[in-house]
Amino acid sequence: MSYDAIIIGAGPGGYSTAIRLGQKGKKVLLIEKDKIGGECLNYGCIPSKAFIELGNSIGYLKDMPGVDLNYSLDMNTWQDWKWSMINKLTSGVETLCKSYGVEVVRGEAYVADSRHVKAGDEVFEGENLVIATGSSPIRLDGFEGVDFNREILDIKKIPESLVIIGGGYIGIELGTAFAKLGTKVTIIEMMQSILPEVEHELVRPVQRRLRELNVEIRTSARVSGVRKGGNYTVSLEDGTAIESEKVLLTVGRVPNTKGLGLENLQLEMDGRFIKTDRRKKTNIPNVYAIGDVSGGPMLAHKAFYEADVVADNISGEDTVVDYRAMPYVIYSDPEIAYTGKFEGEHTRFPAAANGRSLGMNNSLGNFSIYYDEKGYVKGAGIVAPHSSELISEITLAIESGLLAMDIGLTIHPHPTISEGVKESAEASYGKSLHFKSRS
Repeated sequence: MSYDAIIIGAGPGGYSTAIRLGQKGKKVLLIEKDKIGGECLNYGCIPSKAFIELGNSIGYLKDMPGVDLNYSLDMNTWQDWKWSMINKLTSGVETLCKSYGVEVVRGEAYVADSRHVKAGDEVFEGENLVIATGSSPIRLDGFEGVDFNREILDIKKIPESLVIIGGGYIGIELGTAFAKLGTKVTIIEMMQSILPEVEHELVRPVQRRLRELNVEIRTSARVSGVRKGGNYTVSLEDGTAIESEKVLLTVGRVPNTKGLGLENLQLEMDGRFIKTDRRKKTNIPNVYAIGDVSGGPMLAHKAFYEADVVADNISGEDTVVDYRAMPYVIYSDPEIAYTGKFEGEHTRFPAAANGRSLGMNNSLGNFSIYYDEKGYVKGAGIVAPHSSELISEITLAIESGLLAMDIGLTIHPHPTISEGVKESAEASYGKSLHFKSRS
């Protein structure tokens, strides 16, 4: 039996490619060695945001004036709920795949050539091959016994202390959540600032909030080793030793390209990543690669988007990727969200001038929109509560070629945090209602 497409990996990129092709009437085989939904749904995006929500819920009440909070937290009960929620999502995805005629096979995939893939004891033939194998956390020698995102999100007890090695988005997100749940958190980052790849103006409110949560941040610091006794001892190159009940290592991720037989394809690589063109094709005409394994930002929504592009091209359409308005979100406190390019003129509307933010007792941050000399929106950076839910408005504006004035003239409900987007847009033509710029 021959398939129109064989897809290796059932994470966001893989399963969405399968469903899209199924919607187009194609015969599809989806191979997955672990769980449908991949790292994102089972061990990353979804469970981490559930844990962050737990921290936010308790932290919100702790910070609310007049509230004296005494609570107990049964992590076993919470973990049972988390896995039931995840299982509901994974079973839903698998049901969707089956409803579109997608055949799902469990097992390790091994690529014999561009048209033949082995899984288990069977060899399957396909006209097209899609590699969507995702990525894994970087593991370092001498750091044995430490936790990664999978382990730390499966804990049955909130630790009294936690050292996080790596001040990128995972470290900041989880460190904030643990701090709100009462853990003494220390974040160690080798660069001069946490979130080193993010515009510093967006990071400042988050740094301030971490200080309020008594999170210790050590930047320009390198870890020389981790030793496990009763607790962990984390040694820094400057001679400092930090004791901690738990250690979380979050120093980046690497694409999953080993053990798949990809050497049989002689794929052109871009460093560790599989090189692709704007149609997500590799140098082999019928082989595609999407998501983390193909380079660029490791974002699930990027993989979803690339899946649509690949499904179109396999189906005979000519579709290319356009990353000019890729939204990024960091689930810190306050959340950071940005999209497009930070170029041209820009506005700045403070979250402290937004009534809804003040009413939530969470008014750190700013709304900024970048626009060109004609007023067309080019980018945005938002640091505010729920900025993850706001950035799509700006992304759509960039994609649609809208003016900042188009956003400013759009009625936004009151009182909402989204009014910060409107007022930031109004500031581009000098009409912000609740804030007067000093410039």
